[in-house]
Amino acid sequence: MARVVVLGAGISGHTAATILRRKLSKEHQVIVVTPKSYWNWIPSNIWVGVGLMKSEDVCFSLQKIYDKIGVDYIQASATAIYPEGTSPENKPYIEATSTVQGREGEVHKIEYDYLINATGPKLNFAATEGLGPEKYTYSVCTASHATESAKKLAEIIEQMKQGHKKKIIVGSGHGLCTCQGAAFEYVFNVEYELRRHKVRDKAEITFLTNEYELGDFGIGGAHFKRGGYYIHSKVFAESLYAERGIRWVKRAHIQKVDAQKVYF
Repeated sequence: MARVVVLGAGISGHTAATILRRKLSKEHQVIVVTPKSYWNWIPSNIWVGVGLMKSEDVCFSLQKIYDKIGVDYIQASATAIYPEGTSPENKPYIEATSTVQGREGEVHKIEYDYLINATGPKLNFAATEGLGPEKYTYSVCTASHATESAKKLAEIIEQMKQGHKKKIIVGSGHGLCTCQGAAFEYVFNVEYELRRHKVRDKAEITFLTNEYELGDFGIGGAHFKRGGYYIHSKVFAESLYAERGIRWVKRAHIQKVDAQKVYF
């Protein structure tokens, strides 16, 4: 019997675990270790962030799913990997700290034959002064972040309906961060909502990105075939922003955010 441990239950970790369980015979064990009790379909957070979906629409309980398909689930945060083990057993294992309510801090030692590290990116808001939901900006990186973003958007829409003008900046934060695609999608969701509520004329929208060119998306861009022609994503993106009156600033590294300004 082999034991496969999967660290993380995001898109890649959850996919790996479910495929392994389907492909491997029942004599083999699949264990998922993740600090969260739920799964979040992150690409749809951009809809939660404008109030068109709720967090419960994009999240579900991991325990129920894993119990049903025969995957062992441990709610804990992995803290160390020992690929060569320690004396005297010398068998590889990981250490993880429980995040279960009432059992926080309990340490699990989980041996493995195969390990999949699918822990995903770190939300490093602390790398930029003033950045993050605890400071001066909002986020759609998690379902709970997106819910708060939707509340703030609804608040400023109501203020615009009263005649107040607003400046909205959407961007990708630190100069080394990724996931520019989510910011791209979200800014157009915001712009659409403003038009839907008939307050678009009250808002100045700026897209602040660390991309070298619009449409780069951190992958050097892409090509689309439309109307029999191949169009580079730079042209495609710029046309969308210009059409909707969204100002853009590229090659920007945000250095600081305060209550009134973004510095880059």
